[in-house]
Amino acid sequence: MNISNVTIIGAGPSGLYLARELSKVMNVKIFEEDRVLGMPPHCTGLVNLDSLKVLGITPPIINTYRYVRITDLEGNDITFDFRRRAIAMVDRPGLEHYLIDEAGSVTLNLGERVMDLGNGVLTTRSRQETYELAIIAEGSSAVLAKKFIPWQPNYVYGVQTDTKTYTTSNLMPRGDDEIVVIFDRRLSSHYFAWIVPKDYYEFRVGIADDLNTWVKFTELLKIIEAERYKPFGGRIVIGGAPERVTAMGNVAVIGDAAGFVKPMTGGGIIMGMLSAKLLSESIYGAIKEGLSINDALQMYDMAYRKFIKNRVKALSAASYVLHMLINNSLSNALKLMSKVDVEVYDYDDHVNAIMRAFVKRPSVFARVMYSIMSELSFIEPRRISELIKNVFR
Repeated sequence: MNISNVTIIGAGPSGLYLARELSKVMNVKIFEEDRVLGMPPHCTGLVNLDSLKVLGITPPIINTYRYVRITDLEGNDITFDFRRRAIAMVDRPGLEHYLIDEAGSVTLNLGERVMDLGNGVLTTRSRQETYELAIIAEGSSAVLAKKFIPWQPNYVYGVQTDTKTYTTSNLMPRGDDEIVVIFDRRLSSHYFAWIVPKDYYEFRVGIADDLNTWVKFTELLKIIEAERYKPFGGRIVIGGAPERVTAMGNVAVIGDAAGFVKPMTGGGIIMGMLSAKLLSESIYGAIKEGLSINDALQMYDMAYRKFIKNRVKALSAASYVLHMLINNSLSNALKLMSKVDVEVYDYDDHVNAIMRAFVKRPSVFARVMYSIMSELSFIEPRRISELIKNVFR
């Protein structure tokens, strides 16, 4: 491989993790449109602790959690018990500073937005530079990525804040090791809200939906008697997968911009860094075998299409059914399963967690499925067939 320089667009976790890995064998330059690394914050920062170990990183952590309780506004709830504090809230700005510190001699260009890319030339607002290998890691905006890998992801819009509240309602976590997720169509029509403990009476509170998110966010804060301090958030990818993640001209895409997210929750930190790991290992493999950079990108794209694309599509279909189509049956499911406690082992395996919940009350499963199918029967038949096919593919 004769390429010694790589340019990364975007200094989020995906781009920085890739820089950390590739800086061992290449000269790495990063362009980031924001002037301060890690700011503004975008996400809640919840990750699987086991996944951090797989990635070989130990970023700063704000808090850890054992329980996830799913509830509605009436107090019907299901609790998932991980038997240990298996979930962490990472300090998102701290994570990015940690990764850049681990990246050695990487050149970080802050406050430089890449306006265009192609034919070996990168254009910012102030200059042009040539590149040998370009990696797009720009996040959910995917402005550049869509020029190279056209696709139409599904989005919702999330907003959250770090706040204090002293209320003791059923919506609030019962301890500092419990995350509360609120599924109620009266609050969020097509997604959910969350309350995550940070410290003594301090919480990260947020909501996502496809319409009127700010109005619903304000209503949520009123319900739990919390103030709004410096809200943050943005667009959340909840479905879809591009046909490919590389393009002609030595360009590859990683992270949210390439659909590496958990469709059920929109979580992208771990998935994004895993995409960076997949790409870096493809490059290392090509170097070891004396292959070209084009071979390395083909290996990355092949691994994506073989092992990831169809799984993301299937989960996207399930996510679409859950968030966009189900209304009454979601409420019925919570009522029928209320006060069930479920032991689970993997924070990232949402389907397994749901199935474990229904095993607790098998007779309820048929009633819930009947209710779901009754709702889906009002949808255009071809769309139902497409969704079911993706789920079982």
